Amino acid sequence: MTLSTINVHHFRNIDYAKLTLSPHFNFIVGDNGSGKTSLLEAIYMLGHGRAFRHAQSNRIIQHEQPELVLFSEIKNTNQQTHSIGLAKSRNSENKIKIDGDEGFRLTDLAKLLPIQLITPEGFDLLTGGPKYRRSFLDWGCFHHYPEFVHLWNNLKRLFKQRNALLKQAKNYNQLLPWDKEIAPIAEKISQIRADYSQQIFPEIIQTCHDFLPEYKLNCQYFQGWDHDTDYALILQKQYERDKLLNYTSTGPHKADIRLRIDNIPVEDLLSRGQLKLLMCALRLSQGEYYSKKNTQACVYLIDDFASELDNNKRTLLAKRLKLANSQVFITAVNQSQITHMIDENDKIFYIKSGIIS
Repeated sequence: MTLSTINVHHFRNIDYAKLTLSPHFNFIVGDNGSGKTSLLEAIYMLGHGRAFRHAQSNRIIQHEQPELVLFSEIKNTNQQTHSIGLAKSRNSENKIKIDGDEGFRLTDLAKLLPIQLITPEGFDLLTGGPKYRRSFLDWGCFHHYPEFVHLWNNLKRLFKQRNALLKQAKNYNQLLPWDKEIAPIAEKISQIRADYSQQIFPEIIQTCHDFLPEYKLNCQYFQGWDHDTDYALILQKQYERDKLLNYTSTGPHKADIRLRIDNIPVEDLLSRGQLKLLMCALRLSQGEYYSKKNTQACVYLIDDFASELDNNKRTLLAKRLKLANSQVFITAVNQSQITHMIDENDKIFYIKSGIIS
């Protein structure tokens, strides 16, 4: 899927923009604070319903405006056109339209517009807590296993009820009806994640080798509890501890991916530039695997392409992105950082104080 056009209204410092896009590479050039990242964020929001700069999420709607509006025409590999629109008001209500019809959910947008995001803050995928790597896993599970999102939403609802009951329960028997319902769902979610991990890990390892041939990466999926023990038994054994904590301390919500080189966590061994390449390896591997299994490609959003990378590494990453045959959006502070990447079918946009030309 590619975006043919995008209209942005009252999004951060962009008052209004209407752009016709390249199905290949789109470069956005401008000074820091000019609105480059805001344009990427508008595209991301069309596929997720939220911004990726969480610390500034309360400022996504332009000052003194009641709402923001995003609209895009997208094409699939058969050149069929769809329109997608998202309006967000200050009370956080989302209004979604697909092909002019209402009543859709954010998951419907996400299925139509699969996006891979690479930003300077994306190091959290490697150096942050397990929730960032769970999110990476669950992106793949969502797109490749149709039942996953329903199972996960159901499990979150049951955990919320269980945690509330932990504060009141006199003994474990009072939790047993919930745990009988929770355990098989948790096991199924873990199996889906394990299946996806088994598929994606070889892709990640190969791409890491292409980017960092001097290192041999090891990837391990941790399901959130001892893999040799049934989750129902874990819930029973952990009852006293969970009651003290007032929440369920073990389970799929604690899953993680462990990335090591020579048994050393990657964040303790690699430089910032190497970590960025590894982060890109994960995102590209996931996007390429998606393309291989589906009839459409991901859209790649890359903010501050040049940061942390020398010229050789930039060239390496650029070649791999070209081979992905996907639509790519890249921001840069000056054009010299991207000159070697520009082909005749690509587009360059210049942005200053939220105005795009």
